[in-house]
Amino acid sequence: MAISRRKFLKGLGWTAAGIVVVAGGTYALTPRPALPHMAPPAAADAAAWLGLTPEGTIELVMPRAEIGQGIAVSLRQVVAEETGFPLESIIAIHPRTDILPPTRGTVGSDSVKDYAPLLAKAAAALAAVLREAGVAGGNPPAGGWAALAAAPRLIEAADIEGAEAVSFRPGPRQHVGKPQPTDMIRALVTGEAPLFADDVRLPGMVHAAALHAPRLGARLVSADDAAASGIEGYLGLHAAGGRTFLAAETRGALERALAATKSEWQGGMEGAPDMLAAVDVDAGLARGALEHVEIAGKIGADEPFDIDLRLDVPMAAHGCMEPRTAVAQFADGELTVWTGTQDVTFARNFLARELGLDAGRVTVIGCRVGGGFGSKSLCMVELEAALMARALGRPVKVQWTRLDEFRETFHRPPCSHRIRARLAEDGGLDTWHHAFRSGHVIFTSAFMGPALQFATSFVGDPGVLRGAVSPYAAARVRLEFEDVRLPVHTGPWRGLGAAANVWAIETAVNELARKHGEDPLAFRSRIVSPQWPRLARVLDRVAALSGWAGRVSTPDLGYGVACGVYKEMSYAAVVAEVARERGAMRVTRLWCAHDCGMMVNPDQVRAQVEGNLVWGVGMALSEELTLAEGTIAQSSFADYAVPRFSDVPLMEIELVEEGDPATGAGETAIVAAAPAITNAIAAMTGAPVTRLPYAATA
Repeated sequence: MAISRRKFLKGLGWTAAGIVVVAGGTYALTPRPALPHMAPPAAADAAAWLGLTPEGTIELVMPRAEIGQGIAVSLRQVVAEETGFPLESIIAIHPRTDILPPTRGTVGSDSVKDYAPLLAKAAAALAAVLREAGVAGGNPPAGGWAALAAAPRLIEAADIEGAEAVSFRPGPRQHVGKPQPTDMIRALVTGEAPLFADDVRLPGMVHAAALHAPRLGARLVSADDAAASGIEGYLGLHAAGGRTFLAAETRGALERALAATKSEWQGGMEGAPDMLAAVDVDAGLARGALEHVEIAGKIGADEPFDIDLRLDVPMAAHGCMEPRTAVAQFADGELTVWTGTQDVTFARNFLARELGLDAGRVTVIGCRVGGGFGSKSLCMVELEAALMARALGRPVKVQWTRLDEFRETFHRPPCSHRIRARLAEDGGLDTWHHAFRSGHVIFTSAFMGPALQFATSFVGDPGVLRGAVSPYAAARVRLEFEDVRLPVHTGPWRGLGAAANVWAIETAVNELARKHGEDPLAFRSRIVSPQWPRLARVLDRVAALSGWAGRVSTPDLGYGVACGVYKEMSYAAVVAEVARERGAMRVTRLWCAHDCGMMVNPDQVRAQVEGNLVWGVGMALSEELTLAEGTIAQSSFADYAVPRFSDVPLMEIELVEEGDPATGAGETAIVAAAPAITNAIAAMTGAPVTRLPYAATA
């Protein structure tokens, strides 16, 4: 009988505390890997975010990466609000470790919530310094800007702690709360200015690529580049850091050399293991309680339930438009890397450890990121570029192909859910039992070695759990889960586990309403827990926005609703209209009410919501990664179906702002988008959608 290490040790009488101590001791005896910086930002950090140039512009060294969410312009708006400088006189500099204190990765929709208020205080402190120097409204002091700009630091932590900022107070504001286009929009459209890592050009730079295994876990036995030797600009095979690389003077020469090189591999995964079978929730429940019990209500498996659903979610890719790219240069024993990363601090620490360098001799310069969604929070292509730059003694650019993006990185884990529920005689929710198993999200083997995997195997992966606590009030609740180590790398995917977990919850709630003949939106409003009044509010708003009361589903046109809480702070409700067109389901309209509290830039929030809704279309109808011949079967967007422009429906979005503090917009609406779509399909067919994507099972 399969049994977890934790259950085995507890069966021998070990306490949870003892298990953690031993696990921690085991971890302490092994070489420590680089870990992400987790400390929240402090006033001492913010003192380094702002500076002044001799030309009289304010330089903002961003503590957050620009990954398309528009944070660069939002942070500039905050600085403009506090200082009175024109927006165009505030220049955003992408995160870089040589001038930015250690900072957390740009994940979790926390940029405005955790960083913008502190930046506002720093900008208010800077404004006070400038006023004392005679600066008013961005106009220079009597002696000009040069003397002020020469100061190594204009503000200190004590200045920031005592500053009074206005950006997040009620009242009229000039910049904050106003729509503003994203930074560098002209360059994004025309390419007239360098923005991305692929735009970096250095003297003497060459192009390189590692030979990647055709099967997961395979080992390179030999590589024969004889057929590539005559290619003009080809620089040969090289070994560095346990990897084998090809290098060439140009990208074209490199591509031809890769095509001509023959490699032999041994071992690795065989066939196509069934990842959903590996996380089969029923197989886990057959052995008793799942390993991690988050809410320990006593609910018997043989009790009568109104619904008893098995729900499955497969692997999915991030599908970023920009493939991973990095440029590395070694000079005088120091490493500089240009890359589109969500976490410059982690990348710097990881590279320093892997290459045996002092962290002070490694600089990571962040570039604009062409889509991250969690995938660019680890250090992958950056290490390949650094290893080759050290081996060749020349600057090196490494850019992954789309095939590399599918096969070399990590993906959304598969998960399997069992939800049982019953209403009481008075119509309230009496019983809610949610059990599920999933691949890892945060404790991922994509960067954790065996020792750290062992140390974290005794506690539940918080990324797997995200979003699994139901917002509906029930008399008895049991929530249990297991995180399963899989032979493929899984990890953070937009919203961590929230998108899949809330899809399961909202599918079950919808089926419960249908079984009892209740309107699914009214049913949700009736049973939502009193602790979530803002969730009830967005349900009311989306009902009015969509004209829900007048919507009637037919076999060819369906309407569905779903809602959710993200990180216990932000709220969204979505109504979907789905039409049956030539035998296929097509999302024709989406309505969304979205509440993330105060908004610095409503246009950027709206854009984030639109992106979330489109992700929901892909999650519900098309996106799935599979295995074949020991590796990921998909190799390009030709066989991995992200939504196209033709799949994007009409969207109506209401941004709800009722005086609550900023809580984060980037990943909120994704929890409600997919289940609203599949619930619309259920309204058409009379049966719940129990496996994603629907197109794969219809």
